[in-house]
Amino acid sequence: MSETAYVRFLQWSSLYEKERPFQIFTELLPESNDQRKTNLVWDERQIEVKNFRANAERYQLDTHGFSTRHLPGFRDLMDKETIIEKYLPAVQEMLQSQLQDVGTVFVYDWRIRNSRPETTDEIINFSDQTQPLLPSNYAHIDAGPVSIFQRIQNSFPANTDKIIRQRIRAVNVWKPLCNPVEEWALAVCDGTTVKPDDLVETDSVRQGSVSTNYYAKYAPDQQWYYLKHQSPDEALIFKHFDSEPGVRAPYALHASIRQDVPIGVKPRQSIEVRTLLFSEKFESEGEICV
Repeated sequence: MSETAYVRFLQWSSLYEKERPFQIFTELLPESNDQRKTNLVWDERQIEVKNFRANAERYQLDTHGFSTRHLPGFRDLMDKETIIEKYLPAVQEMLQSQLQDVGTVFVYDWRIRNSRPETTDEIINFSDQTQPLLPSNYAHIDAGPVSIFQRIQNSFPANTDKIIRQRIRAVNVWKPLCNPVEEWALAVCDGTTVKPDDLVETDSVRQGSVSTNYYAKYAPDQQWYYLKHQSPDEALIFKHFDSEPGVRAPYALHASIRQDVPIGVKPRQSIEVRTLLFSEKFESEGEICV
């Protein structure tokens, strides 16, 4: 069954041929001549999304760029200590036991999101992972290859040469908290329906760092899926990057979709965990999350 939803895509501009697309998530210097925080322009489109729960076994990371697994427990909003000491190890164990070709799971980031937070700060403090973020309605991939290899070099300086000779995947594990999703569901796009030309590399400037991600231009061949009323026991797993040559789906776009919903639905509260999967085992040089 298909339903309609709305997603914002990047609108291509000839400006990007001479100036890299960028977003700045920090305060600008008052004396700066350029006071722009972004040069991105958005194109909202109505798309079709399919509920893939009935055929979930067909959709796997290597064939479509996304998958789902059962992850029981952890239904309530958790404090930072519980997330680090209990939830992140549970995510690691799930990925190692239920995915193929996984030797080491390195958790490098996690975030809480809330569709109706009590307060919304204009400046996001990315170093405070407990600060809730709003759902993101933009079709995107969290990290580009440059940022992934920078992360490996910064986190594993003694093992970088060994790591880059093996298979590397950047994988996100996303699930709701407290209640099934009734608004702003997370949808993923079949990676085999996304052409490289659909993606535009973008600089993300944050406090003390510059990273790269991809936003997507709309294309009619893109096929979107979600788990309707996804429950807190259902984890959605999707890829940002895969170093394996020839894999059918090296990535999957994702976005929180805007739909018409009844009045009185509960807000969406969710947790996402960003990981790097290495095909070999080795001793970690860092903490579970850096």
